[in-house]
Amino acid sequence: MDPELVQQMFEEGGTLILLGMPATTEFGIDLNSWNVGDRFKGVKMIPPGLHFIYFSAVSRQGDTAPRTGFFHVFKQREILVRHYDPKAEDLIEEDVNSEEVENIRSNLRDLDRYLGAYPIESWEKWISLTQYISSEELERMIPKSGRICSVIELASVNTWHRTVKRSESGSLISQAASESSCSANQLDPGLQTDDMEQQPGTSEFKTHNSDGSSLIILSSEPEIAEPKPVMPEMIPKEGTEFRFSKFPARPYRDGATPSEVTRYSLDSSYSIRQMIAKVDKPESMLAELQLAFICFLVGQVWDGWEHWRRLLSDLCRAEELVKQYPELYNKFLSILHFQIYEVPEDLFIDIVESNNFLASALTALFANISDNAAALPLSLVKKASRFKAHITNKFKWDLSVEDEGEDAPVIVETEDLSANETVEPSSTDVAVLTS
Repeated sequence: MDPELVQQMFEEGGTLILLGMPATTEFGIDLNSWNVGDRFKGVKMIPPGLHFIYFSAVSRQGDTAPRTGFFHVFKQREILVRHYDPKAEDLIEEDVNSEEVENIRSNLRDLDRYLGAYPIESWEKWISLTQYISSEELERMIPKSGRICSVIELASVNTWHRTVKRSESGSLISQAASESSCSANQLDPGLQTDDMEQQPGTSEFKTHNSDGSSLIILSSEPEIAEPKPVMPEMIPKEGTEFRFSKFPARPYRDGATPSEVTRYSLDSSYSIRQMIAKVDKPESMLAELQLAFICFLVGQVWDGWEHWRRLLSDLCRAEELVKQYPELYNKFLSILHFQIYEVPEDLFIDIVESNNFLASALTALFANISDNAAALPLSLVKKASRFKAHITNKFKWDLSVEDEGEDAPVIVETEDLSANETVEPSSTDVAVLTS
């Protein structure tokens, strides 16, 4: 790299300082990750803009914990400081103050040898995957906690219940002494109520006195079992869930005519319009598509995959929307081009060999553009045609044939390129969608 460019990036780029991060921790920024060493204290020369910072604790046995991360929009020359909390296995900012940041800034050159350089060769690819995610869009969609966790954080909405039995007279008999028809206060003061247990098939409870002798408590009334929940109901912990746009419960309006029900069950334009109406602009759907994809690809969040898959499918099947927002679809095609080549290979194989929603969705998209070519800008029609030919050539999918079943792809097998082989985009590939 040009030494002058390196010097400029060092002085103008952002710097991430990580203090106390244990060696061997898996750490990453954007599309790059490493296992850090003893001397690691952060990353320098970070280009201004949106970045995703993440990490996973690694045990002595080499087991890797679930991935945790956060997004940050770096400003020019910004210094971001985080402390690693070994107990929580998390990066925290509560102890960071302006004085500490300024001390680090004044000693930045001394810290240089402990900082890894941002891999600038991956910057262009990162931009192609995130260019529509503005600061405002980011704040709208990410969890309120700001943390992106690959494992859902759950909280209980009710308490744990033990089995309770009720006698015919209505009195409660429980396996706990404090809930039995004979309270602990009425027994021997030395009674060990924690050791109380019900005898199977009887109305007896067995416990022990302080001297070790057994004591039987009899219930004179037959018991009627009352089933109680034994497991608490779990929901995502408040503030940890993504705030993506909600899909309408039905793809058509209330009071829709039979013809509208049929039309919008096939054409998802109504659903996408409802979502657009609740955000600032149609391009917000592209920001959601990109953020959901990044959260799945890098953050390993399954909710990201689910939202990306459904939003992509609905955008492809929205025929009326293509005519209403042709420029939106021009950008949509470019996004798809870069995302398709970043789908993890093992997942790509799964969706091709089992239920290839992607081939089905693209078939619908290209058909919608072709059927309405006369009403669309010529640039969009040509771009779609080039992209279709490009995908067909790369993956040997026949995207011109109607599906014979739900999400059923048509795949042409060849000897030189299998249907489940992914190919890195070349400069020629990029030219397909940038011209």
